[in-house]
Amino acid sequence: MVPATSSALSIPRPLLADISGTEIERFYFHCFRAVAGEAVGIRHKYNSLFWKESVPQYCYAVESMKHAFIAFGAAYHNFQTTGERVDPTAPPSKTERFIIQQYSLAMRGLARDTQQVDVRRRYGITLISCIAFFCIEMLRNDWKAALTHLSNGLQLMANLPEEVSDVLQNPEKWDQGSNNSHVRVLYMLRLLSRWEVAMRLVTGDFRPRLTLQTYEARKLDASVGTKLSSVEDIYEAVDSYCQDASAFTWLTRGHHGDTHFWAQHYPKLQHSVLMERSRLIGNNISLYQNNPDMKTLEIQDVIFFNACRLRHKGATLILKMLPLPEKPEGSLELEEIAQFDDFIHAAISLRDVLTGSATEKLTGDNANVDLAVVPTLYVTGNSCREEGLRKKILSLAMEWPRRENLWDGPALRHMFDINGIRSSEVRKLVTESGSETVQWSGCPPGIWF
Repeated sequence: MVPATSSALSIPRPLLADISGTEIERFYFHCFRAVAGEAVGIRHKYNSLFWKESVPQYCYAVESMKHAFIAFGAAYHNFQTTGERVDPTAPPSKTERFIIQQYSLAMRGLARDTQQVDVRRRYGITLISCIAFFCIEMLRNDWKAALTHLSNGLQLMANLPEEVSDVLQNPEKWDQGSNNSHVRVLYMLRLLSRWEVAMRLVTGDFRPRLTLQTYEARKLDASVGTKLSSVEDIYEAVDSYCQDASAFTWLTRGHHGDTHFWAQHYPKLQHSVLMERSRLIGNNISLYQNNPDMKTLEIQDVIFFNACRLRHKGATLILKMLPLPEKPEGSLELEEIAQFDDFIHAAISLRDVLTGSATEKLTGDNANVDLAVVPTLYVTGNSCREEGLRKKILSLAMEWPRRENLWDGPALRHMFDINGIRSSEVRKLVTESGSETVQWSGCPPGIWF
């Protein structure tokens, strides 16, 4: 028997012949298909294609992946109907036992299904399975297990073999006819990069491999490409800028106030390149904001445009707050206070849009995806030396009215209190471990976005 709440969930028309399996397995697989793009997707032009087409096609062909996403669908449905699992050590419910059974079938079958297939296929199966396992454990409130799976996926993506990296480097070769290999790998790279950023909130001194790799290729490039003439263009430019600002602050984290280091030409040049990119992006955002087309945007695009503005302002403030040797310590200057006030005003404006009546009508793809506002507020507030402004920004983060992706549940919000210090209650969720990726740090993390 399918769950009693099944009448509220329509089973979408399958892309291919339906998966084999029991009625309950089919039900939960279609639960996954109905929500995946919105529940765990990110703002990206290939979001729908990846979750609605690529992943289901893998599931039809690969038995272990089918069970992985049945478990995902069951875990998400259980999360929606029963709420967050408060105690991961409590005896499992009937649905929990079903999730564990499907999860186990997926884990056991993964080794079998990755044998005797080419390298690209093996990487595709393994990476997408890591994504599924991460989501399942997040929904089950087992953060340690979730971060372990995410760590595995990040390591795979950061160390692509030549056969797979060729897919990224030569898109014209791999995007022909029905072959969407390049699209698939590109989307996974962006998805895992975004999750890598969020991972630094819940771990210790985690090395952001993907972010650093991307930054290495463009660290002296101050351009923002062609004219930013759409929300998508602005989003891509801001996302890339925030990733690079994050990489730079991580690379220089051990040189705060180091006069010898900052006297060198290279780090000063990299900092000035990022600030020039910020200026160019800011100019484009202002031009777009004053464009008559702005008034015709759908509400979802208005939300994303304002989120881009906020992330851009936050990343720029972080770079400006770096304790460079020539920068006076102590209280903020009047100009800096004005910039933080402007950041707070932008956050409040976005919050007002999110809580307005128009957002109640949002449906379809990208209606519920990660905006990266909560981490932006957290990190920007944490960098502010003026206590009153700092508390205002962190209060906005704690009380943000919209959940952002699976990362942003009650546990994430409770990781910092009004002073930006992790809550002792949430500290218990992740136990100490020797792993670089799951070790819990006792102080606020380094700068990231």
